[in-house]
Amino acid sequence: MQKNKLIKNTFLLVLGGLITKVLGFVIKILYTRYLKDDGVSLITLVFPTYSLLLTISNFALPLAVTKFIAENKDRKSKILFNSFWITMIINILIISLFMFLSNSFSIYLLHDERASFLIKILCFTLPFVSTTSLIKAYYYGKEFVVPVIFSNISEEIIKLSLVIFFLPKMVSKGVMYGASFYLFINFICEVISFFTLSIFLPKKINIKKLEYRYDSNIKNRLLKISIPTLSGKLIGNIGYFLEPIILTNLLLYKGLDVNYIRLNYGYFEGYVIAILTIPSFFLNALSNNLIPVISKCRINKNINQIKKIIKKVFLMILIGGLLFISLMFIFGKDLMYLLYKTNNGYKYLKVLLPFFILFYLENPLMVILQSLNQEKNVFKITTYGIIIKYIVLILLIMLNIGFMSLIYSEIINILFVITLNIYYLRKYFSYFSQ
Repeated sequence: MQKNKLIKNTFLLVLGGLITKVLGFVIKILYTRYLKDDGVSLITLVFPTYSLLLTISNFALPLAVTKFIAENKDRKSKILFNSFWITMIINILIISLFMFLSNSFSIYLLHDERASFLIKILCFTLPFVSTTSLIKAYYYGKEFVVPVIFSNISEEIIKLSLVIFFLPKMVSKGVMYGASFYLFINFICEVISFFTLSIFLPKKINIKKLEYRYDSNIKNRLLKISIPTLSGKLIGNIGYFLEPIILTNLLLYKGLDVNYIRLNYGYFEGYVIAILTIPSFFLNALSNNLIPVISKCRINKNINQIKKIIKKVFLMILIGGLLFISLMFIFGKDLMYLLYKTNNGYKYLKVLLPFFILFYLENPLMVILQSLNQEKNVFKITTYGIIIKYIVLILLIMLNIGFMSLIYSEIINILFVITLNIYYLRKYFSYFSQ
């Protein structure tokens, strides 16, 4: 029964994710053509900061909520409302802080004062992203994925409509108007997503006043799951956040032009990584379904079932990844030109392709470890991976490898992280075989 539910939910999420991904790619094509290289590079510049702030604002609570609800048969609404209290406090602190720091941060660290206003827009998006993430986690924990699929698709349809009808008018007023409006669209879509998810709540829901109240016991249990997970995510996002800062400053020191650095980083993040992560809709669907299923197997001490699930996950990802990588080797250059009307950055794509089949295993493996209460090991993996990546990046830049230093350090990071993931997973199972 559990196996059938996993397959059914994964299929639904993959189907919904495929529709969302197609819509997302149409949006990507349009917005990159409207905003051109300068606008895309500007948005790419602020996204590592947004990613870091989003990780802090979520506090890894979505994963904790999914696990907690999957493992507990009662008090589901109380779990959800207590997670809201935590994220609300964190979001208020983040918004207050960055209203004052964004100007200095943009000038001295990102070297582009235009980024300040964009960061402020993204900050006001955070509370809505946190809230919708928690509601989605609630549905994942109950293994009811239809609301999530419906919300994601409707969100992309609205976003596409706004991009088609309003973004060209804003871009005609200037790059900053266009970039600001594009980020404001995310705010609008998150608000709509919240109301869409709310539609699927039970009609005759009976929520007592006690459910709304802060409960220190539930808070402590949620944080016991979320804090180790957050530590790993935070390290990963700090690394992503520091990437353009370290890269820009070191390459400037070596004599490269700031516009060359910004444009190439835009090609790498905006074009190359966007193509390489096309299979993410499938990987996300698989990962989100693995959390409740493996958590329940762990509670029931069904180790053999966990091993079977992991083998099937490996097989699906490797076959799908190999097929995608093969297609990109043949049609990658044509696809890039079709999507973005440029082949800028294709040389980076060509170098990274063989290694991304291993990258596709990273997130599912980490989710499996987290579901097995191995959050501390996930933290170690992420931390060691970031340290190795930046040691390699700095050394290669000092050796005058130029922008390719980022590509090579990314490859080393993938190989190192996947090796550690497999090592800790094998170590976990060897404990039970003794």
